[in-house]
Amino acid sequence: MTLIDKDVPDMTEAQKQIVLTQWKKHQHEDFEVDYDVSGEKDILSGFKLKKGVWNPFLASGRFHARYLFYHNSEYCGKTVIEIGSGTGIMGIVMAKYGAKKVIMSDISPVAVENSRENVIKYGLENKVEVVQGDLFENIHEKADLITWMIPFFSGNPPEGDTISASMIMPPELFERFLKEAPNYLNKRGILIIPSFSLGGDLTNPEIIGKKFGYDVKTTWAHNSINGIQRGMIYMHELRLK
Repeated sequence: MTLIDKDVPDMTEAQKQIVLTQWKKHQHEDFEVDYDVSGEKDILSGFKLKKGVWNPFLASGRFHARYLFYHNSEYCGKTVIEIGSGTGIMGIVMAKYGAKKVIMSDISPVAVENSRENVIKYGLENKVEVVQGDLFENIHEKADLITWMIPFFSGNPPEGDTISASMIMPPELFERFLKEAPNYLNKRGILIIPSFSLGGDLTNPEIIGKKFGYDVKTTWAHNSINGIQRGMIYMHELRLK
């Protein structure tokens, strides 16, 4: 698997190793899993994961979902957008725990299918819309909160490899997201974006967000010492100045 492109800075050996390790672990068939959202027995039973879709519970997605669970004051009674929905875990959590409306978007057809299956699984069709598109391509309304479980590593993923695309992105994709997001945010809206200590500066919201005029606050940090994604995981809240 080619991890990097000649037009972007090379990954470090540590970055290459963790990407390859995760890529191998994410080669799964369709299956279901019970996920404890809160850590206190708030269980999503039989959550569906399809082949070719990144498993959020193997890596930092589980922390992202839990962060949203415990910060539902940011979206309770509001409209929210989940970019790069994958399995739909972030949108499902927000829909179940207070959001008025959730719009999920992913460029991958199999991810869109996976998100829709989970929306139906938990009976959330009345408040969740799932669209296929490149970032905001097929979204036509504004939200109070936008969240994206961004790929943490900078590079160009192999064409057609949906797992690699969940871990690696061209730096210009993150910059385009930050440029476009204000067009889809209500006044005083918020972006909630994670980062990973090994990801580097090009995918760090603390650095790139400020470049595009956002006030960035790092609101949570966790040293992940277990599993396949070890290192510091951060959550950032970005607001327009």
